[in-house]
Amino acid sequence: MATLSLTTSCEDWFSTPPESEMVREDFWKKKSDVEGAMGACYRTLADQGVIKRLLVWGEVRSDNVLDSRNREDNVYKMLTANITATNEYTRWSQFYTCINQCNTLLANAPGVQDEDPDYSTTELRQHLAEARAIRAFCYFTLVRTFKDVPYVTEPYEDDSRPFMVAQTAGDEILAQELAGLQAIDTEAPAMWTENIPYTKGRITQKAVWALEADIALWLNRYQECIDACDKVLSTTTNPITLERSSTYFRNVFFTGNSEESIWELQLDQNNQNYAVRDFFGDNNTDAQLSSYNFSNVGGSTDLFLTQRDLRRMNAFVSAGAYYAIKKYIALRTNMTNVAGRESDFQWGDARCNWILYRLPDVYLMKAEALAELGGADQLAEAVRLCGLTYDRANPDLEAGSLIGNYNSQSEVRNLVFDERQREFLFEGKRYFDLVRRMRREGTPTQVLETYLRKKYEEIVSMWADVRPKLNDVDAIYLPIHRDELRANTLLHQNRFYETSSDITR
Repeated sequence: MATLSLTTSCEDWFSTPPESEMVREDFWKKKSDVEGAMGACYRTLADQGVIKRLLVWGEVRSDNVLDSRNREDNVYKMLTANITATNEYTRWSQFYTCINQCNTLLANAPGVQDEDPDYSTTELRQHLAEARAIRAFCYFTLVRTFKDVPYVTEPYEDDSRPFMVAQTAGDEILAQELAGLQAIDTEAPAMWTENIPYTKGRITQKAVWALEADIALWLNRYQECIDACDKVLSTTTNPITLERSSTYFRNVFFTGNSEESIWELQLDQNNQNYAVRDFFGDNNTDAQLSSYNFSNVGGSTDLFLTQRDLRRMNAFVSAGAYYAIKKYIALRTNMTNVAGRESDFQWGDARCNWILYRLPDVYLMKAEALAELGGADQLAEAVRLCGLTYDRANPDLEAGSLIGNYNSQSEVRNLVFDERQREFLFEGKRYFDLVRRMRREGTPTQVLETYLRKKYEEIVSMWADVRPKLNDVDAIYLPIHRDELRANTLLHQNRFYETSSDITR
């Protein structure tokens, strides 16, 4: 397995490429071997192929984005609901590489204690918790994207194990991974004392609890979601707090590792975030994606309730014929003009981290679970939680402006859904939110008509043709790539994308 020499620099730990190849017999002898393997799991998760898929799978089919001037064919086909099993973004190999690295560590790290007396039980349990959490996140992403996938929990270290593995039901995978997380969540460190990037970039107890909450919400296990959120909110070790309005976008997206961050993939000058640059653009690169026009407050695109909502003013801006996405890649330095111009923004340098969880995730996951439980007190608390992020983004308004305006379960449910869209624009979450709602409702019809229709009418003006492609519960997932079907004959194609029963493998 590939191993890396560790240095005192946390940036090197997250980004240094492999320097040598070591056979298994020479590895798993020392604590440093486990640390090197652990670093490899994080580096694979922060690979640009993974981040591109997190962005594409979570955004491109949502109602957040349209195409732009430099569109890639595979992306455009996804934008226009013309997805086939040859699309490059239906490949999942990077995630299984990371899963295998985690499985390898889980299988071998316990034996290192017999070889290295300096490797403590506490350190071993921390490493095992980290690997379990990273693996669970990978499977969570795969299940949300493809539904049923091969579930592998043992490492491939030689050719003795069968390569072909059939799919396991996605909900079964997530139930097992959730149970595994709940068994080890307190064994993860409360925080890392080395430095802030370690605490924000490596697994902590709060990162595990946030992931537990997300999986539980997907599985409609609402009380478990609330319980996990409460652990994040009530634990005083590793303190997190909402960034102030004045520092919100700078510290959260431009600088990174903010006071509200729970877990974000660490990027730097050696491993820049080219995925964000390629899709959102920069001063040298035309973007592949543009924002939907959410600026018509009070009109047909009234996602934002006020013109001065910081999420509207900072995340995108009119750029002639389209709306340019600025979140992550540029910082607004001139707030005078409410409508905004491109010249109001300062470009970044593509070193921005990719955020997986931050404090607003916890507020709004808990709010969604409370809204689904539907009691009067639960609905009131859901509105209050939405108000925390809404008030931060609207400092000109009196605090608590949302309270009292939403009373029924359907009103609160829609409030939470819209507040999640406002808060997490372009962060790779919206399409998964749409799918979670479609799953809960048992049909895509209402989501298509209420949220996605306007996007497809604007992109292709062929809603009548696109709608039948989307109004199928299996169409909300991606097909399995043709090469995977040929390599593994135990796989079956997602039903909606089947073309024949005798595919040449």
